[in-house]
Amino acid sequence: MTPRDQLLAVCIPTYRRPHLLQRAVLSAIEAGRPFGTPIIICDDSTDDTNAAVLAELRHAYPHVEVIQNERNLGIDGNIVNAMNHCPARYGWLLGEDDVLTPEAIRVVRAALEREPAAPFLFVNYAAVNEDYSRILKPAALAIDADREIDAASFLAEYGWAAGFIGACVIERAAWNPARAARYIGTWFAHVGGIMEAARDRPIRMIAQPLVWNRTGSPDAFTWTGSMMNVLGGWKRMTDMLKPLFDEQVCRRAASQFVRAHGVHSIAFLAYARAGGALTPELVEREIVSGDFSIMYQWCARALSRVPVSWCHAAHRAWQRISSRPAAIAKS
Repeated sequence: MTPRDQLLAVCIPTYRRPHLLQRAVLSAIEAGRPFGTPIIICDDSTDDTNAAVLAELRHAYPHVEVIQNERNLGIDGNIVNAMNHCPARYGWLLGEDDVLTPEAIRVVRAALEREPAAPFLFVNYAAVNEDYSRILKPAALAIDADREIDAASFLAEYGWAAGFIGACVIERAAWNPARAARYIGTWFAHVGGIMEAARDRPIRMIAQPLVWNRTGSPDAFTWTGSMMNVLGGWKRMTDMLKPLFDEQVCRRAASQFVRAHGVHSIAFLAYARAGGALTPELVEREIVSGDFSIMYQWCARALSRVPVSWCHAAHRAWQRISSRPAAIAKS
């Protein structure tokens, strides 16, 4: 049996999507098998939804460990929980529906072995469609070489990209569970924990996309009923960081998040309607009563009444036109 890797572990928070979880874990097994990379799965389902798949995965790979939560911790609570259970020097967070490329763990381990003192390693990622067959965006960040950056500059310019947990490789010694727990409820507790850990130390960034981020489909919305709350959560999280970082840095981080996700655009509203997240009730509760222009409110009201199937079909057509085929990930 390959000895258990002490340098890097893959930490996966999961809920009730066993078939997606299986694909994610198999990708980590393939990438990590030569090194004996531990895979820690924190199951928040509190029932046996994932039991059969988890049993199969443990049988396939001796370094799979399952933590069955006694109570449901919620999305960001379980992300923090997964990192808290990291048994190696570094933990790589991975979503249950995301996929590592075959060379991902080799590349990250090489970076950590060359420069093992970083509290946080950001890993670039690609966006793919719901069946992993098409690349929607080849890289989240258009950076052409690995780089090192101070924590404040990272937060201001690139912090939004770390909202995707698969981009985050965290030094266990720098991670403070209690501090990270302060941010639970913002939906971005892991970013708050990372930025506290990295405050006075450099952050390293890997330019090569090593993760496939599954996005752009109705069931990719794990927070459908809380769309605006999630978007507002980023600002709440950055506001909480103001005692540690300059206020201008935190304001820039909040505005870059809005810009990167196109939150104030009509295209974003159409995307949200295609996924079923934009409903008339949500518009009245969170957009009409929020700090949005009259035109944006009007468009949100109109789009919320367009049949979801129409928006979904239009979104699928646009994906087809604007994307390219991807190599099929192993299932």
